[in-house]
Amino acid sequence: MAKITLRKFHRYISLLIAVQLLLWTVSGIYFSFNKIENVRGEQYRVAKTDSQIVNNLQLEKLDFESAMQIIEEETILQPQTIEIIEEPKRGSEYRGRKLPLYKVTSLSNEGKEINVYQDPYSGEIVAIRSTQWRIWDLMWGLHIMDWVDRDNIDNLLLKIFSFIALFTSISGVILFFKKS
Repeated sequence: MAKITLRKFHRYISLLIAVQLLLWTVSGIYFSFNKIENVRGEQYRVAKTDSQIVNNLQLEKLDFESAMQIIEEETILQPQTIEIIEEPKRGSEYRGRKLPLYKVTSLSNEGKEINVYQDPYSGEIVAIRSTQWRIWDLMWGLHIMDWVDRDNIDNLLLKIFSFIALFTSISGVILFFKKS
């Protein structure tokens, strides 16, 4: 029977964990080089003065024209189309937000398509989603090993791979100092 040594075990377990370690590293680098404010789309918002902050709570939905006008006033984006979202969709850009929402497809000054999600009653902009956010969201899903919803940081797969990575690191240090 073949003898399993720490060196052999380390070698094979390293193969198993190497791809995820690479994904953790690449996504971590992406996070560190991108300001979260820009990922959230704050660069597209117009700074509000105290006099502009108004609670527009209404019982009826804003009409599409009024909703698009609010986007023009509160952002530097040019609204193009609008649709209402009433059903949650797993892994969506607006996940975690109270529905219904208006999704206003807009263009930036550079011609990039930006989605603005807006409360249809108050007109409040609740999320701005750009390509930068979508890349960040993909990286986040890879980082936490939740590839569908990208929200569950408490998943079993992440915990298992974290312990395997810890074991691989510790065994690698031991093997470095151990004589062959």
